Amino acid sequence: MIYISLGSNIGNRLNYLSNAVDLLKKRYLKNMRCSIVLETECLLPPGALKEWNKPFLNMIVAGTSDLTPALLLEGLHQIEREIGKPLSYERWSPRVIDLDILMWRDMIVETSTLTIPHPELKNRPFLTHLIAMMDISYKRDLTKQRCFSKSYTLAPQLVGIVNITHDSFSDGGVYNTVDKATQHALKLSEEGAHVVEIGAQSTKPGVSLQCEEEEYERLEPVLKNLKPFLEKKTLLLSVDTFRPALIRKILKNYPISWINDVTGNLDDDILQLILDHQCSLVIMHSLGIPPQHDNILPQTQSPLLPILKWAKRKIDHLQEMGFKQEKIILDPGIGYGKSAYQNLEILRDLDALKELGVPLLMGHSRKLYTESFSMETAQNRDIETLAISGLIAKNIDYLRVHNVRDHMRFFVAQQALKGGIA
Repeated sequence: MIYISLGSNIGNRLNYLSNAVDLLKKRYLKNMRCSIVLETECLLPPGALKEWNKPFLNMIVAGTSDLTPALLLEGLHQIEREIGKPLSYERWSPRVIDLDILMWRDMIVETSTLTIPHPELKNRPFLTHLIAMMDISYKRDLTKQRCFSKSYTLAPQLVGIVNITHDSFSDGGVYNTVDKATQHALKLSEEGAHVVEIGAQSTKPGVSLQCEEEEYERLEPVLKNLKPFLEKKTLLLSVDTFRPALIRKILKNYPISWINDVTGNLDDDILQLILDHQCSLVIMHSLGIPPQHDNILPQTQSPLLPILKWAKRKIDHLQEMGFKQEKIILDPGIGYGKSAYQNLEILRDLDALKELGVPLLMGHSRKLYTESFSMETAQNRDIETLAISGLIAKNIDYLRVHNVRDHMRFFVAQQALKGGIA
């Protein structure tokens, strides 16, 4: 078994780790498992620059490889360069990504460029802790378990919700000021959201849609506050809007990562603009915005059949336009044109949607269908949401949730108990 460490302490650290893991799995490692992610203090020599003192996110992966140690090391350096690590840098300085071979079965290697086991492994208690979490036979100093400040997991990836509205169904009015919305977006990112999504138009059943100008007036000051974080790539932002004029303004002025179109019905001109800006596009199945209780899918067949038919047509068209498969994200639209029973059926049978080959996003958090089994008010449905998240996570790429912190704690605990995830 080969153990490789991954670390990052500038930029969007979780995203850099996630990118590196994907490349390792695709190119070099077989039977790969990932540890949880630990935030640790930066290790610095005396007299180091103060601006270097940035906490690291650290994790390890374990797997097998047909490569020699020297060739694998060369591959790790290639991944580092692709993600953004410069060819030359000062030792101990901050970096977007660091990859090191820690151990390779019982192999001992000592060359001018590579030493296995890694010579600093004994001085990195967080790494030996992670190895021991994955391999109970590994011997380590049991007095150094408290070697981290926070813990995260890379999967499933969480999309945190910021509603800049007064009438959203579970948190309307909570974040409807510029400062509150800005602070909450940054808080969700810190708690582990892969993407933070902001929206200024409620789409709950029966709501009155506001005009474009009012929606943009709510979005723009928050976008301005978040722009420095977007430019530094410490935050990935999605904007939840289906208004072409707003999308044009936003993409012109802000480096947005995603557009979430809850209508799933943007015209080709605006789709081309989204493509030109290399944004991901979330397409959601719905029968109308806002949804109406009396306008639902036919109950004479599985709700997945019309969703699959619609999604395949949309995905084929987007790919013909030039969208890459990984940039098309499908949301089956829980609560939009489906009865509570149909929503539950969709959540129970997600394998069919996986066959479409695009990333799946589930927006199930706190929604009305939970009233079929719970009497809790919308703002108190996080436990129900979390229970469903735990059951569907293996089939979903992104979970769009209000409570990022508790989701992260839940999935960290699950992954720790499993000894890592594939």
